[in-house]
Amino acid sequence: MKRIFIVVAAIALAALAGAPAATAQDKPFTLIYESVYPKGHMRFLVVEEMLDRIEAGSKGRIKFDRHYGEPVSQKEALSALTRGAIDVLVAYPTYYDGKIAIGDWMQLPANFRSWQDCWDLTVNGRVAEIMDRVYTKNARVKYLAATPVAPYNFQVAKKAKKIRTFEDFKGMKIRSAGGSASIAIKALGASPVMTIGGEYYQAMQKGVVDAGLMTTYSLKQYRLWEVADQVVDPPLVGYSVAFMWMSLKTWDKLPKDLQDLVIKTARSKDLWEKWNRIYDKEQDGPIIAEAKKMGVEFFVLPEREAEKMYKATDSVWDWYVQECEKQGAGAEAREVRKLIQERFHAKGKKK
Repeated sequence: MKRIFIVVAAIALAALAGAPAATAQDKPFTLIYESVYPKGHMRFLVVEEMLDRIEAGSKGRIKFDRHYGEPVSQKEALSALTRGAIDVLVAYPTYYDGKIAIGDWMQLPANFRSWQDCWDLTVNGRVAEIMDRVYTKNARVKYLAATPVAPYNFQVAKKAKKIRTFEDFKGMKIRSAGGSASIAIKALGASPVMTIGGEYYQAMQKGVVDAGLMTTYSLKQYRLWEVADQVVDPPLVGYSVAFMWMSLKTWDKLPKDLQDLVIKTARSKDLWEKWNRIYDKEQDGPIIAEAKKMGVEFFVLPEREAEKMYKATDSVWDWYVQECEKQGAGAEAREVRKLIQERFHAKGKKK
């Protein structure tokens, strides 16, 4: 009996020795994902769907351990990604422009007239290629995609004069998040006032600001419709986005088929189309309707006045190029500027 057991065991060991070793392709990857935004933020549900699709498409080989505002602070998140302390990050690139300014186009005046223009260049086009090259070189992170967020227009306080022409911006105190937004506000002849989102309502209520450069959804999110009675379009910033990056250390560990899956899913056009439809119809649509009931006027500058606004703030693009030059990416920034502005002005002429 003992001899039979030894023979069986030997056969089993021989079979194991002859079996192919588990490949890296079969290895499951649990990736630490961080969004610097709160869980359930209405503009980042698109990213949740991206992650769900990647997990499903990988058939269990990729799993995201999802975090919001942690395990590292917003300020340190990109550095943590570089080190490989986290694997995937979603944040505004302007949070890190002191280190890498190439992504600041997402908050510059006259960047895009539609989500389609943004997707064509920054998700599936030449601008995406430039982002990937610069972030890979300077931060050791892989640029996966830009994720749709929103245009930035102006909300005007009940206590302030209303905007009807370009000249009406002059002398106003306008809320800004800093950086390129503050430079743009100065170019309009107004004074930027730095406030964080949570202070915006109070600043407008007390007259600290006359207006603010923000998104339509902030009317509801910050209850601005209680203290503002005018929204001015067209947006100064035509389309704002967040970026999605992966640590290069993590990227290099993934087999080719999983790399392809991640890129294909993160850059899928149907997700952009779906979520922009949701933003317009299911999110912004009801917000605008409710704001109108509360007495908020949605005013569109005449085309001639809007073009004055864009022309006055064109100098912000000079600042963008200069900042990138300091970081060794001047040539890339000039190409980004050319690609985006040519598309913007060509679309304007067709109107």
